[in-house]
Amino acid sequence: ANRAWDLPSALEFVEEAKNANSSILSILEFVEEPLKKQAVGKKWSIIDQVIALDNFWNIGEIHYALDESLADLAKDCDYNFGNIAADLRRLFGDRVNRPHGCAAFVLKPALIGLELSLQLAKLAHEEFQISAVFSSSFDSGIGLAFTSILAAVSDRAPFSSKVKKYAHGVGTFGMLGGDTLSPSFESYLSKEGLVNVNSLSRALYGLSLDEMSDRLHVLDPASPKRESTISLNESDDYLAKTSTSTSGRDIAVSVSLPLPFSDAIASSRFTDLPQMSRWSPWLNSVTYLDSEGLTEWNLNVRGVKFSWRARSEVLENPKGIKWESISGLKNRGFVEFEPTSDDSCVMKLKMSIIMPYVLVSLFQGMPSVVQEFLQNKLLKWSLEMFRDA
Repeated sequence: ANRAWDLPSALEFVEEAKNANSSILSILEFVEEPLKKQAVGKKWSIIDQVIALDNFWNIGEIHYALDESLADLAKDCDYNFGNIAADLRRLFGDRVNRPHGCAAFVLKPALIGLELSLQLAKLAHEEFQISAVFSSSFDSGIGLAFTSILAAVSDRAPFSSKVKKYAHGVGTFGMLGGDTLSPSFESYLSKEGLVNVNSLSRALYGLSLDEMSDRLHVLDPASPKRESTISLNESDDYLAKTSTSTSGRDIAVSVSLPLPFSDAIASSRFTDLPQMSRWSPWLNSVTYLDSEGLTEWNLNVRGVKFSWRARSEVLENPKGIKWESISGLKNRGFVEFEPTSDDSCVMKLKMSIIMPYVLVSLFQGMPSVVQEFLQNKLLKWSLEMFRDA
């Protein structure tokens, strides 16, 4: 409602909703800030706002969520979490003696900041048993990505284990004409409208969601991770084996990964080479140079850019592709998709690469570190993102 109504108008909405559907009270999760800004003596306070909202809840029997009020409170407190928390504890800290109708805190990182959003989510979950809903404010794809990652991290944190989860609000990308994120934020959505946060986190930071959780100080990294209401597709079925020369430059790797779609679909997607940058966070671009399978590749690893040209050939039995570079970064290999059922297959990749001296030096010249990066970051993350795209 976005503070659109006075109390009589809000209660009229409740009555009309009940008349339209007698089960509305069991269906409607909450109404977001239904009442106008409550200013007593021309000065607004969170206490006056919540008292009015609780009056709406007591009469109308519909829960509410705080949104704009949290942003106003943060501004009044100069974004000091201690002062904000003190005001909120007075309102929601004693549910026995002061019951309330607040179902959720709607948190907009673009308005109140990333750290404060997570601090408020923890406070709401841990002390008040109030849900936290992360929401966007017509953000770009980068802002939506931050919001999605914070939402997933919060949902998985141990302090949220006993609190009801609601859907988060990051759907405003559909109202924008373009996106500053490439590939676009929309490309990380499943057909069901769920955000693949693991792929998003890896693409932006080169970190898995678990690693992102460990780096956020308001969370306890030693505690078990919880299920999020945002899609997180992690798998233990990735198998890899590598061997390397004593110089650490010549590396051979073999990988297998089950895929939840047919070999035909897998091959069709994988052999569409210009689309690879959508699911590989290190690839800047892949471009066809002719109709005979000549391509140009651009890669970025830790700020160092590499390029090469390669010849490729699509395979039919089994379906897949093979390639070999003809200039630049030296590499060759093949990918095959072996069917396991009508709607599943196993991806098998074998490749060899001669790592440039500059890349080896980035990893302190240690072959084991180079192997680990190639096997468990560059390849693993890219192929899992391909699976989950």
